[in-house]
Amino acid sequence: MWLLALLSFLGYLGFHYWFPLRPAYRQYPLSDIRTFSPSLPAGFAYALLLTLLFGLYWLACQRVAELPPAGSQRQLTRRLGLILLLAALYSLPLLDTYPINATDLFRYYIQGRISEVYHQNPLTVPPSSFPDDPYTILAGEWINDTSPYGPVWELAAAGVSRLSNQHLYTGIVLFKALGAGLLLLSGGLLWLLLKEQPPAGRLWRTALWSWNPALLLIFVVDGHNDILMLFWLLLGYWAWQRANRPTLGFWLMCLAPLTKLIGLLPLPFFFLQMWREQRPGRARWQFLLLATGGALLLAWLVFLPFGSPLVLVQRLAKEAAANGGFSPVTLFVLLTLHMEWSPEVRGIINSGTLLFGLLAIWLLWQTWRARPAVRAAADIFAGYLATAFTFRVWYTAWPFPWLLLDTAGSDPRRLPAGWWFLFTGQLSVIIYGHLHHYWLLKDHLLSHLVGVPFTFGLPLLLAYVTAHHFRPPPSPPQPPNSATI
Repeated sequence: MWLLALLSFLGYLGFHYWFPLRPAYRQYPLSDIRTFSPSLPAGFAYALLLTLLFGLYWLACQRVAELPPAGSQRQLTRRLGLILLLAALYSLPLLDTYPINATDLFRYYIQGRISEVYHQNPLTVPPSSFPDDPYTILAGEWINDTSPYGPVWELAAAGVSRLSNQHLYTGIVLFKALGAGLLLLSGGLLWLLLKEQPPAGRLWRTALWSWNPALLLIFVVDGHNDILMLFWLLLGYWAWQRANRPTLGFWLMCLAPLTKLIGLLPLPFFFLQMWREQRPGRARWQFLLLATGGALLLAWLVFLPFGSPLVLVQRLAKEAAANGGFSPVTLFVLLTLHMEWSPEVRGIINSGTLLFGLLAIWLLWQTWRARPAVRAAADIFAGYLATAFTFRVWYTAWPFPWLLLDTAGSDPRRLPAGWWFLFTGQLSVIIYGHLHHYWLLKDHLLSHLVGVPFTFGLPLLLAYVTAHHFRPPPSPPQPPNSATI
């Protein structure tokens, strides 16, 4: 176990030395993975390192599941502490690692400065409005765009900007530290939510989240704000399930779309199950009024410093339609263009939206018929990824916590499909980067013909083959004590 942990730490230390943040954080154009590994062999070396980290992580999780039964609750808590401690240890070298697969961290920092330094609204004012700011140029392709995020995130970004004392490197590291801290807190919430599981399975699922290399890369290396969105959903789910406070839980969940609008997707399913669990009559009406009224009041309060939420919705609709790529829908568009079918791209995007809407209606019907909302949460995120025009590697994290919490699922392939999706998503950057540049003739259609089946199709095949490996060994039976005898 300790050898696996040491080798994993050395792997993450390798990321730190291969992709150092400090020498490159002020450079423009912004760097990416091919900046640090410009050759095809270097790209394959990156894929090998990532694969080795996933292998070490899987073996370590299996060792966790095979530990002897904890003799006491205190010993079980110590094992949880070890899982979270190792996750924190893995995060340390990643705090000073360049965000190789996304440069959104620079955008976060500049938007925080718009709020904190210039006292302007980042939802309506783009970075280009401040040409004399020393960091404006780092906004890159987003220099003329306003923020696509919710007011909760912009408040957090302004707070980071204040704490950084207007120093870019400090701000970037603080955003990364925020991601690492929320990853650990989310692991703790998963542990609490899995209380009814046998200790071996509970530890195993918590480790699957906390030590996952893809999540460490997404939330610590790249510092993506999706972790704050997922944290609010998990915190609200805990308040509902473990603290028996469904109204408070729904209010907390509503902070997710106020952080990033995509967090809205699972809310109807959680709301429906909460409502169904109330006693018919007055209790249901009371929950309906308190939950919806409180959610509307919360949205009004957090948007108060920023203006109308319609601006955010319009901005996101424009971005989703104009920045397609790496998705099955994009592959279909490229195929139709190549075959000269003269497609109406907007019509194809709308068809994907229609399919997604039909899936949402079916999932709502199933939730009404008592299918667990946690299962619908994983499905609605997965359905969005399959039908949306745009895909990015950090989207793969959205379904994963709900797959871990769906312990009563009858299909053993669901969790491994989500696990493999995280893996193939991370490797897809080599397809759309190195292979696209060196082997696939810089042809977008060829890259999507390879990348989309690899990213979206291969996890389903691997889940079918490896499903039996994703069941932790059952806890050994406890010897009878004297009272039982």
